[in-house]
Amino acid sequence: MREECLRENKPLHRHTRFRRQELAQDEINPDVLAMSGHIARRCSEQKRVRIPAMKVSEWGHLLRALEIERVCH
Repeated sequence: MREECLRENKPLHRHTRFRRQELAQDEINPDVLAMSGHIARRCSEQKRVRIPAMKVSEWGHLLRALEIERVCH
């Protein structure tokens, strides 16, 4: 796809990334924080982790909680 655009002198369309404010630890759902602790422990033990289906906002909270968990421990 990229090569075709370059050959035909078409401009490439790039997606812009939206910068959002970082979430503070007290803004994250306590259930998601608990899940991040569980995931971090399982990963440190090199065991498999099953992550349940969740909404996009919950996924963002989980990723932020994992960052916090990694920094704090």
